[in-house]
Amino acid sequence: MSLHHFKINEDIEQLNLEKIKSNLFQYPYTTKNIKKLILNDEPVDSANFIAAYTSFKGEVFENIIYEHLINYALNEDQITAFVLKGPYQNQSLKYYKSGLMLDISAQIVYKSAYKDISEFDALFFTTDSVYFVEMSTSKKTDSLVKRLYKKSALLKMLFPHLTVRALIVLTEGSKGLSKFPSYCTIWITKDIEDDELLHKIIFDKKAKKLLFVQKHKKFIQTYKVKYEKFQYFQTLENILTISRQHPKYPLDLNCFKSQQMGLYFDIFTKLYIGYINEEEFLKLVPSYALKAREGKVVVTLEKINTKLYDLVYYIKEKNGKLKRLYVAKEGVKIKDKELDGFTNAEIRFIFNVLKEEHLFQADDLLELKKIGFGFKY
Repeated sequence: MSLHHFKINEDIEQLNLEKIKSNLFQYPYTTKNIKKLILNDEPVDSANFIAAYTSFKGEVFENIIYEHLINYALNEDQITAFVLKGPYQNQSLKYYKSGLMLDISAQIVYKSAYKDISEFDALFFTTDSVYFVEMSTSKKTDSLVKRLYKKSALLKMLFPHLTVRALIVLTEGSKGLSKFPSYCTIWITKDIEDDELLHKIIFDKKAKKLLFVQKHKKFIQTYKVKYEKFQYFQTLENILTISRQHPKYPLDLNCFKSQQMGLYFDIFTKLYIGYINEEEFLKLVPSYALKAREGKVVVTLEKINTKLYDLVYYIKEKNGKLKRLYVAKEGVKIKDKELDGFTNAEIRFIFNVLKEEHLFQADDLLELKKIGFGFKY
């Protein structure tokens, strides 16, 4: 058994709160909704109450595990550094434009141009590895497994000389454990059953006591972490440029076959490869009825799922809305994208770097579809 598979201890497995209970009151919680429901005598079996209470319990669970991990790291010789967050943050720290930092909610994030690329529930190191921690009370784990690809790929960029591993902390009854990648260690704990504690965290401000802080050189702030900076938007532009430099073909498919590009697909999901004019786009999608800004439809190569890569189109409409258009086997699928989402930020950036040399004709894209995108990483 590889040494990276840390064993769960009894305090974590049993969700023992004796040593950490007072510290749990030091964390910020989203309690407004659940507090209102309780005060209004919302039935505990209603959909609204269950959703709000489950979400709140998830926040508390994350902080319980984080508190236990601090003690675990203190006593585990293989752990050389553990990143602090929450109430342990250095209050003098500023929020920077890009890099690994604590956000306004005191969570560990990596940002680019003020946008969160990824968040980590906890982060720690051994001599040869970096571990990111994901904690969840949800019994369904499919969405969690999907999120791991981006987090793992990003950390490979930030720490190219370290092995990236994950510690996944779930509760009893969780499904789909066999779907987690081999680099994951999975811990299973008891469910949170202390409703009295949860009620106090929601209502009892007097329960807040002085934070008990473990002192050790292995506990570090985010600004102490050394990593290779990952330029999110510059990387997108570089990929666009490289992919269109083939002397013979409109798109160099070979440049997408490297392991590095596999990581980029995991981080970005979609890689921008150019644009097509509306007139030409009608040859591909005769039913197209949107009004694109500047008459440009942005073309991407997108990771549809773990096995399928395909062309996907993004239309920034004249009214400011952003649409995702995918020509699937079952027909054309159009989806609205959030105005404050990362895709909108990417499209704004790409619009500023697109040049005439990035233009596709309809025949170019039909030929690409015919060839296919059988990337294997």
